[in-house]
Amino acid sequence: MKTKTARKSTGTKGPYDKPKRTNKRKPTTDSIPSIPSSSVLPVDSAAPSSTPPRKGMILFRDACLDVISRFYPKTKPRNDWDVLQLGSYTKLEDNPETVYPWLDERYAQRVKMLGRELTDKSVKKVLYTYVEHSGKKPRPGDPLVFIQPLPDSNYSIRLFPGSLTLAEYCMDFVDNATGEPVNSPFEHELWSVPNPDTPWLTAPMAGKLRSAERGHGIKPEDILPGEEKYFLRDGQTCVLVRPGKRSVRFTVPVRRRPGQEKAAETMDVLNFPKVVDA
Repeated sequence: MKTKTARKSTGTKGPYDKPKRTNKRKPTTDSIPSIPSSSVLPVDSAAPSSTPPRKGMILFRDACLDVISRFYPKTKPRNDWDVLQLGSYTKLEDNPETVYPWLDERYAQRVKMLGRELTDKSVKKVLYTYVEHSGKKPRPGDPLVFIQPLPDSNYSIRLFPGSLTLAEYCMDFVDNATGEPVNSPFEHELWSVPNPDTPWLTAPMAGKLRSAERGHGIKPEDILPGEEKYFLRDGQTCVLVRPGKRSVRFTVPVRRRPGQEKAAETMDVLNFPKVVDA
């Protein structure tokens, strides 16, 4: 069987921003981290609209603040520059005495190249851009979150929405007793398989999936508690294989896209039965 990594989104996917995870290190004045540029919608001015352009989108600034709250609880951002840098670079040691000088030096370098006005303007423009924050763990009450308990297990599978543009749905495991997400709580394999109702319509093959973190080469012991997740696709059928227990099959929900019904109105639809007895 062919092994593949779960599809990666081009939207923000924190909290890891490097292909391989390493130990925390002291700040160095290396290249400025790249900023996500796809699956985003810019706002017209520095002051963002109070309403996102599309449901499920958030300001990149809010995505950065979410990352900072988890990776740098001791280091509070002092300005927009700090928010952008700390939200985009998660390899620093959480020590204000070393982080602040590092941030100031990088800011001085950027100002020397572009000038203060252009630097501040570009930072604000990036932070006040709407993005699809794919991979962010859901909060209580978030819509389109589905949980199903696993038979003969103390854990459940949870599905929560990711990027609508890329038709991504995310999956993780939840402890039934606490309701909290956990990282790979038991030995298992997750496979993407053809739709069992119409296997002849897809390639007759299955692919083994890896979590987003392990797909980036992050060791299990280095994954932040409760952060591990799989990136699936709307309508994808998967099989969870557990040694010594029955396998579990499920199909990811398909979300109706904005304007989908309106597009269907441009043609007549013939409704044949979907399933008939042979």
